[in-house]
Amino acid sequence: MEDLKQFIKNQGWSNYGIVSFEEVRENLKKHEKIFQEWVKKGYEADMDYLERMENDRFHPENKLPDVRSVIVLADSYCGSDVASAAADGSNCGVVARYARGKDYHKVLKKRLVELAEFLKLQNNEHRTSNTECRTYASVDSGPTVDRVLAESAGLGFFGKNCNIIDPSKGSYFFIASLMTNLDLEPTKKKRMPNCGDCMKCQNACPIGALVSPGVLDARKCISYLTIENKGGIPEELRPKIGNRLFGCDICQECCPFNSKNSTLKTRNSKSSASELKDILSIETDEEFLDRFAGTAIMRAKRVGLLRNACVVAGNSGDKSLIPYLEKVIERENDEMLRGHAEWGVKQLSISNSQFSNK
Repeated sequence: MEDLKQFIKNQGWSNYGIVSFEEVRENLKKHEKIFQEWVKKGYEADMDYLERMENDRFHPENKLPDVRSVIVLADSYCGSDVASAAADGSNCGVVARYARGKDYHKVLKKRLVELAEFLKLQNNEHRTSNTECRTYASVDSGPTVDRVLAESAGLGFFGKNCNIIDPSKGSYFFIASLMTNLDLEPTKKKRMPNCGDCMKCQNACPIGALVSPGVLDARKCISYLTIENKGGIPEELRPKIGNRLFGCDICQECCPFNSKNSTLKTRNSKSSASELKDILSIETDEEFLDRFAGTAIMRAKRVGLLRNACVVAGNSGDKSLIPYLEKVIERENDEMLRGHAEWGVKQLSISNSQFSNK
């Protein structure tokens, strides 16, 4: 066990917990009912894949039938605070902190593979039975409900903003998990607080996506609208997107558990404030790939990112962006994208302020 703890520490994880699958199973049952109610209300928007994956998401034994233990790991992230970077006329759109730098899926998955190999090696050297070590790794992209696993392992509690909050480190961290058929000694869990009567995240959300404590309506969430959403952004919601080009941190930025934390690692902020003119000038998928390959921004695809840029440009009040929007209208065949560019031109034609709707 000490060898495992040291290996995890050497890998650079900011926190971790080990929990028996029996304990995880009970928590999964509770959250499966919550998820089903959430879906009934239509809060998943058009993310149909969540419902299609429901059985595997809440029954990870489908992926590893003899699972006995789960190692849940956290990797802290943060970037410079550029929430108002575009407010000074710098023609920038803000990218959510988690998406700055390399795509975390690939980085953390590599670490999980190394951890799995370490477990197998240790088991082969020290095992007292004929049990062969088997594992299943997940970094957000698989069918595993990572936040439920993190709560079960004692990494934090579910906040009103739907994020897992570590009371000593805040919520700016990725979650990765490694299930195994080995019986590992569980780690001790600290007693967790809760959000109490704090309503800052609900009050701060520009569109009101947090419809009640811990309940998110994706149809009103800026992260959903600018990333997972493959269609158009409803016109009445566009002004409220403000300068958010890809994703959103608003409900985390206002959280007291984050504001008091000053120990987060600073990630590469190269993609934190992207030039709108450059993005609006991306004409081909190849150009998009050249600029954003290896980053989480690839998730939006070229058309999605340009759609977002048109909205942010329209909110900027910067009339120098009009020619760039007009070029989008001229060259693009996608009707949805042209419509967003036309909206941007219209907004700039009547606007006199810079990002007045943040």
